[in-house]
Amino acid sequence: MDLAEIRKKARASAPEVDSASSVEKPAEHADVPVTRQADLPTPEPEQDIDPLEALFGPGSEINLVTEASFLHDEHDAREAATESRQWLSFVLGNEEYALDITDIIEIIKPREITDIPRVPEFILGVVSLRGVLITILDLKKRLHLGETELTPESRIIVCRQGERTAGLLVDSLTKVVSIPVENIEPPPAVLSGLDRELVSGVGRYQGRMMILLQLFSVLDAELV
Repeated sequence: MDLAEIRKKARASAPEVDSASSVEKPAEHADVPVTRQADLPTPEPEQDIDPLEALFGPGSEINLVTEASFLHDEHDAREAATESRQWLSFVLGNEEYALDITDIIEIIKPREITDIPRVPEFILGVVSLRGVLITILDLKKRLHLGETELTPESRIIVCRQGERTAGLLVDSLTKVVSIPVENIEPPPAVLSGLDRELVSGVGRYQGRMMILLQLFSVLDAELV
């Protein structure tokens, strides 16, 4: 038997080898495992996402309005919508009166008054205020409440209504108050004639009632 027959017989008796598995790995990658398609993880199917769940779910950055912040904003809105007027309150006898603060120029202490002849008795005379003559009225007499007695608390309220400027002598000052328009009522029905002309309304402030004067009528010397 020659060498060619021996090789032919050897190939016929050798087992069949898969060509893919018979490929030898390079020496430098001999220890690296081979990843096969079967070993890869199966991707999970995509899930439908609810838009509302995504909006309000964990991790959402939406800041919802709390009840406390809503009530606070509502209170600020109501307060801003409520119109108020400021009044200077003062005392005449045992009653509290008030004048619109926008009609008041300044407040001074009583000083020497120069008489004026042939004027209504509630006009005390005039004083010079920085070179300008100001007519002074005894507000108590003007309202038929008697005569004002000068005390350390007495003050003259210098007012202006249109072209008329005058000083009103009062017993004492109280303070400036802010009264919402809704707390101002019209003059009482029992008032009539001159009394009704001189009063613009009645204001309610912290449980007190104060008479709000109509300055235009008060300064009109022809209303007697």
